[in-house]
Amino acid sequence: MDIEKLTKMQIVMLTLLVSFVTSIATGIVTVTLMDQAPPAMTQTLNRVVERTVERVVTDDSSQGASVITKETTVVVKEEDLITDSINKNSKSVVRIYGALEDESKGALLGLGVIVSRDGIIATDPSVIQNSLTYIVDTASGDTFSSDVVETEGSEPATFLSVNVPEGDEVIFPSVELAKHTSFKLGQTILSLTGEERTDVAIGIVSGLIEEDVVIPNEDLPAEGEEDTTEEVQPETIKVLSLIKTSIDEKEVVAGSPLIDIFGEVVGISTGNGTGKTALFTPVVSMRSAITQITTKEDVVLETTEE
Repeated sequence: MDIEKLTKMQIVMLTLLVSFVTSIATGIVTVTLMDQAPPAMTQTLNRVVERTVERVVTDDSSQGASVITKETTVVVKEEDLITDSINKNSKSVVRIYGALEDESKGALLGLGVIVSRDGIIATDPSVIQNSLTYIVDTASGDTFSSDVVETEGSEPATFLSVNVPEGDEVIFPSVELAKHTSFKLGQTILSLTGEERTDVAIGIVSGLIEEDVVIPNEDLPAEGEEDTTEEVQPETIKVLSLIKTSIDEKEVVAGSPLIDIFGEVVGISTGNGTGKTALFTPVVSMRSAITQITTKEDVVLETTEE
């Protein structure tokens, strides 16, 4: 068959055949390369779909305006989410030192995380010793003295209040605390740690440790009323007490924050691991104490200003 004497129909059919064979060959090559690619090249991708609504105004001769909806797909890599999360929270991590008799900086006791813009720091109780005054180094290189904040009852965390020099106005970079306890086994998490500089330990949620909490029966008769209700047993519920991770306990300093890939602080290192993997106290269990402390601080500041 002379290719120069092909009809139009034969040329079209030949073009379709070549395109079909090329697409099959491309697919085979792509699959082969993906199978041979290293694990770092095949990490999980999260697809985020953004909807952009554009309003188009027509001429005066037209009767109305038309609305065009354009849908764009943006591919977000897990690596980008992790780096953004680190950058978002690294400025809020502080190092806590003991204060010597001459008010100089002593040995490193652990890390803490700033939870309010007025300088309230949350850390693990194992970091705090018998002293009431501590030295805090911020990520920006500033050094402050701090005092232990007294809280009502037994809290899963200890709090420090930074002493800002009189006349100075400092706004501290605070973290965003998670409001949920719905963690998934295997989800990626990271901890900002390090004794001298910021180090990152990455792992997954390997277990969720719960404890039984007994809720007493408050359905009691008022004074002077006869108790006609049947005896109701106290209710027992499961409450998340610790987050178990695959991170090596030796890599984490007590008080280090645990962060998810979306930049929310979900826990604080307990400093009392299992000997192999690090454990973290969920921040949800300390949110009420943080609210009470920050509210009290606001009241004190307003009273002082008046």
